[in-house]
Amino acid sequence: MKTKIVALLTACTIIAAIALIGGTPQASTTPARVFMVESVTKRGANKAVEFTWKDGGKSISFLELTKGKVVLLNVWATWCGPCKRELPDIVAISNEMASKGVIVVGVSLDSKDDRLQLVKTFSEKMGIPYVNIIDNLQIMDAYGGVQSIPTTFIIDRAGNIVQRIIGMQSKEAFVAALQKALAVP
Repeated sequence: MKTKIVALLTACTIIAAIALIGGTPQASTTPARVFMVESVTKRGANKAVEFTWKDGGKSISFLELTKGKVVLLNVWATWCGPCKRELPDIVAISNEMASKGVIVVGVSLDSKDDRLQLVKTFSEKMGIPYVNIIDNLQIMDAYGGVQSIPTTFIIDRAGNIVQRIIGMQSKEAFVAALQKALAVP
């Protein structure tokens, strides 16, 4: 009897965990776009931080990539439970709001030696379609430090930080923040 109860509780826990993270992850058909940060430049107060990474030998600029777009910059890690729970909503936002001028960029705080492969594998498993940059804590320092993750920055078309969201959020909360930023000319 005790074994049956343990098995039932285990099954219920697994089902609840799947429901919390939005169902079964959808493996991506394209390779994950995960890169190590190359350089970081702090800008003025309430301005998005400029950072670069190399993609195929070419240096890519965050500010150039996001120019004229509203940005959801999500700071997360593969080991963070709340980060993983909000991830399906962020993936959906990336897919659903791209045509409205929204771009999502992830900043991973994973720090293990194999972090590049770890984040790539995780991103492919979870079907993350957007760029993820692995930070060496320079990006977060330039943002004034991040006290907890997930932390998300909403950045307007002019590169101004219009909202800093600490902790896990619902899709509706993210969409509301993005729509508010989109409404600003």
